[in-house]
Amino acid sequence: MLKSVEIDPALLAELGEVTNDPEQAIDTAIRQWLQRRAIKEADRSRPLTMNPVVPPRGEWND
Repeated sequence: MLKSVEIDPALLAELGEVTNDPEQAIDTAIRQWLQRRAIKEADRSRPLTMNPVVPPRGEWND
């Protein structure tokens, strides 16, 4: 599926100064952003683990 997206010409010009292939840079950036977003969502959906019980003072095994 091919979609056309309009990009601010100033942004495209700035990307052109950094890379010879702005299309590939945009593709990579979007893929990385989506991957980080998926990882963050997976972290949020994981149940929180309970902290271990701390023994009362004087019962430490020092």
